[in-house]
Amino acid sequence: ALSGGEFVVYPTHGVGRLEAVEMQQVAGCELKVLVITFDKTRMTLRVPMAKAKTSGLRRLGSKEDMEKAFATLARRIRAK
Repeated sequence: ALSGGEFVVYPTHGVGRLEAVEMQQVAGCELKVLVITFDKTRMTLRVPMAKAKTSGLRRLGSKEDMEKAFATLARRIRAK
């Protein structure tokens, strides 16, 4: 589960910070939303929890994930 203060990637807007998880009333329905701020564009985005996965929202990769990715990219490709 995501927690407040954590950095996340939202594909169309880049890296933002998860500020809170809130309940909001929308058209008479209660929705659980993730509140994400993007410092670069000074924007606040509210993503319904139910749409978070399909929107592509994800955590930042860890240092280990990045090292594995760079190691894979640095390998030589052998022609068969």
